[in-house]
Amino acid sequence: MSVLRFQIQHANGKQEVISVEAERALIGSGAHCEIRLPLDQAAGEHVLVQVGAAGVFVQALHFERPPMIGGVPFTQAPLPPEAVLGLGQTQMLITIAEDGGDKVTKKKAEKSNPVLMVAMLAGLGFGVFMILNANAAPDNGIPDEVPSLWAQPLDACDRSAAEAVIYAQQQKGIADSRRERRAFHAHDGVEAVPLYQTAAACFKKGGDMQAYQRASDDANKLQKEMEDDYRTHVLRLRHALEVGDKPSTHKEARTLIEMLQGKDGKFVDFLNETDRQMKQALGRSAS
Repeated sequence: MSVLRFQIQHANGKQEVISVEAERALIGSGAHCEIRLPLDQAAGEHVLVQVGAAGVFVQALHFERPPMIGGVPFTQAPLPPEAVLGLGQTQMLITIAEDGGDKVTKKKAEKSNPVLMVAMLAGLGFGVFMILNANAAPDNGIPDEVPSLWAQPLDACDRSAAEAVIYAQQQKGIADSRRERRAFHAHDGVEAVPLYQTAAACFKKGGDMQAYQRASDDANKLQKEMEDDYRTHVLRLRHALEVGDKPSTHKEARTLIEMLQGKDGKFVDFLNETDRQMKQALGRSAS
């Protein structure tokens, strides 16, 4: 029997890996689902995952909040190994591991055992540790919690009402420029969000409510896109570490370092150490 492995990035930033020994698995908020998510992220039965001859196949079962593959809604579709399945703010990678491999932690589909889950996660941590050691990756595992891209939203304007609109136009112009450059420099996209928020606040203070709404919409849309990108890169880094893919590990670590420019903490330290060790492992071409 096949084993479906789910690498999950939850909406709150926490990460989880669950393996289900079955040919099919339900994702949803229902108690009977093999992959259970919070009510605000999934319907009772949201997605059916099945193992087919060509790999993983997914079928949407709920359409009010449509599930997505790579940001695109679907009804039924194959799921490539590197494609991200999204349900609300939750994202996951799903892969197949054949039964019998000693790297696969199994969870029987028909049962839910909290003790087994704890043991499974502990075993996974050890497995990742061994992979990291074997492939010149950092000695410590990737931290469970990742920092936010931003502090609190900016909703105040420090200009007078007479100056507010002109200042808002300037901030929005800078934000537009940085949003366009985000495809080449991820941190530009991160910086554009508070610029849009400042522009919105100043448009509002200056009394231009139409411009306020546009800038606010731009801020909210870009913030969601950047958060989705962030979770996707964290998921891909976890997957690359787990399978020992050094080039992908280095690529994802560097992208995340750029996104988190100016931040510190355990996760950023882990990324910097990963970048350093991948450069050593891959040679000058990785610089």
